[in-house]
Amino acid sequence: MFPSQTDVRGLEQLRLAVDDPAAMEHLTLVSDSASFVPAGDGEPADVAIVTDPSSDFERDVPVVCYADCDPASVPRPERFDAFVRRGDEESLRTQLRWLAARADGVAVHETRLRRLYEGSSRLISAETTDELLDQTLDIADRILAFDNSVVCTDAGDGFHVRATDDDFDDDDRIDYDRGLVGETYRTGESFRLDDVRDSDVADPADPGFRSVVSVPIGDVGVFQAISTDVNAFDETDRRLAELLVSYVAETAARIESEAALRESRSRVEALHRGTVELAAVTDIDELFERTVAVTDEILSFDLSYVGVVDDGFIVPAAMSEGFPEDGAEVKSLEDGGVAAAVYRTQETRLVTDMAEADDAEPAKDTYRSGLSVPIGDFAVFQAAAYTPHAFDETDAELTELLMAHVAVTAERIRAEEDLREERDRSTALFEHVSDAAVAYQVDEGAGVASVQSVNHAFEERFGRCSVDVIGEDLVAEIVPDDETDPPELSVAAGERRRCEVQRLANGDRREFILNVVPLDPDAADGVGYALYTDITERKERESELRRQNQRLEEFANIVSHDLRNPLAVAQGHLELARETDREESFEAVADALNKMERLIDDLLSLARQGEVVGETTPVDVAAVARRAWDTVETEDATLESATATVEADDERLAELLGNLFRNSVEHGARRPSGRSPPGDTVEHSSTSNRTSSGDSVEHGSASSRPAADDAVEHGDTSGGVTIRVGPLDGERGFYVEDDGPGIDEDRRESVFDPGETTGGDGIGYGLTIVSRIAEAHDWDVSVTESADGGARFEFRAD
Repeated sequence: MFPSQTDVRGLEQLRLAVDDPAAMEHLTLVSDSASFVPAGDGEPADVAIVTDPSSDFERDVPVVCYADCDPASVPRPERFDAFVRRGDEESLRTQLRWLAARADGVAVHETRLRRLYEGSSRLISAETTDELLDQTLDIADRILAFDNSVVCTDAGDGFHVRATDDDFDDDDRIDYDRGLVGETYRTGESFRLDDVRDSDVADPADPGFRSVVSVPIGDVGVFQAISTDVNAFDETDRRLAELLVSYVAETAARIESEAALRESRSRVEALHRGTVELAAVTDIDELFERTVAVTDEILSFDLSYVGVVDDGFIVPAAMSEGFPEDGAEVKSLEDGGVAAAVYRTQETRLVTDMAEADDAEPAKDTYRSGLSVPIGDFAVFQAAAYTPHAFDETDAELTELLMAHVAVTAERIRAEEDLREERDRSTALFEHVSDAAVAYQVDEGAGVASVQSVNHAFEERFGRCSVDVIGEDLVAEIVPDDETDPPELSVAAGERRRCEVQRLANGDRREFILNVVPLDPDAADGVGYALYTDITERKERESELRRQNQRLEEFANIVSHDLRNPLAVAQGHLELARETDREESFEAVADALNKMERLIDDLLSLARQGEVVGETTPVDVAAVARRAWDTVETEDATLESATATVEADDERLAELLGNLFRNSVEHGARRPSGRSPPGDTVEHSSTSNRTSSGDSVEHGSASSRPAADDAVEHGDTSGGVTIRVGPLDGERGFYVEDDGPGIDEDRRESVFDPGETTGGDGIGYGLTIVSRIAEAHDWDVSVTESADGGARFEFRAD
């Protein structure tokens, strides 16, 4: 690398990676501020220069081959973005400038694209069309940096104009056939005009407008970016505008759909009673009879009729009371008038005046208006009236809604009556189930569930394309290896099952409610369906709620018990001090208050562990240990630390180590003399003068629990304990151990429980804090015995 060099003459801020820095020293393009980095050391660079074209050089930046050779003779020439003959400095400078400009252009485009993606979240969450269009213009101005943007929306009598330019009037109207706006809307195609004066179509509202990007917004209208400069836009601008408009079109469709849904919801309430009644029907003939009765009662139709499709004909199946005996007739699906056309097209037909409908063939000449609605593949519903204009669009919408329910009910009835004959229809419904669904057949002897078909929701949830999974074993595909009796196999016995399971989906283990349904319980052919309702997020919420409740219980116990005890002690000694004026009583009061203060500190620390850890970075555990050591009253204890690197929140790691150090110092014994720890360590004697009242963790209990309940037995405290910190052998993580008396094996699991003390005058929450910090880092913590018989805490990163 060249010393103290950062730029290239004429190419400021450009860093060059080269495979042979020494070969570049003679070039005059290098100034005092030029910068080169070795090609293979991973240093960031903007452009790379290779002097040896036969090398296997690879960098994710544009590469220039700078060698005295013919490009045709270079192996794998596609690796290089440019070829410059060695010694041609002017060409080298030109190529570097071009490649740098290209990289900058890509960076700008990527920045705009990223900001557009980020900004689209507010746009797609718009609740109204006005809010959506305002967000569109804001993004076009603020993110895409268009000088002026216009949204022309279809107002029924022309286009309504919205713009970022104050010169536009929001009340402006543009005719449908006017200029580029009309052309864009009619053709549904995008346009980019470098100069509108060269276009026969453009008719700008302002003669100062010179260039434009025009993009259709589906049925909503047209978006335009306009500039007073010629050639103001390129293809990147057009593509970004199209991407923005795609968000607008999808959001507009969603807003319109939601508005229609709200309107329909009010209408559904009026039909609720009728649909509930129809849903309970179990006979297909009764269903159509009740359909006619419901329409007469709820929709107030005078004459209603259902004709069932049978063998190419529409046959009367149900008629309302008072319907003329000759008011309905059998009609062919080929030439049976409106009813046949409605069935064939599956589209509702509203005839306001029979006399004006050329294809109307009413059964009676006295029928003047009619409404015909298909009932799926089953039948056609018709209502007739003796007066013209007896039905309107509202009648048509309500009838369509009711017939949709009738069709679903008929589908269910037909499936229950003859499931095998209705398998094709079941497949159609299967595709529209919102939960992941799979049809399969079980070979009970082999324990294999062969997939026959899956719906789109299954493909999305489990990340498996239907063509890849059909014919495969469902159990092998999604059932975890540790599950021995999957409920999916129960269809072989004709059994229905509903239970909670774990399944492998998109590489993750997720929670589902599984519904297993045999296609025909009496057939015992092993054919059935499995529906998977993903409840992973719900389970996680429930788990988090349980953890929160557990924390609440812990805090309630602490406040009600551990704080109350020292408070009672303080009150008792205060009363005694008032009576006797003895110094010992005041000291007892002070000790009790100090214990309460330390307990409150621990409560605050425990509360903080429920928060997500801050930013994690690679941290040297030894360095953090030395810093934490200085915050602890270590008496004559000794710290020995060896380098170990983990991904951690520096401050939380220091808090974890500090708590472990206090635990060891307060309850450890002197390490046997003459024994030295393995490895290269650094020793730190205690230099802290902090008092124990400043510690954030205590290890006794404010309660009157006896010492026999302590998780750690006290050893000889006549000498200082030795604490060691270092990396785990062959694993990602670290350990903290001491040469104290250690922790009894039967108590190693409970030492992290809140209030579980390790003896002395502590309060029993230090190791709980350690456990919570480790959990927040996704570390597994375990307690074992050190080589000296002391306590050893091991932290393993996943």
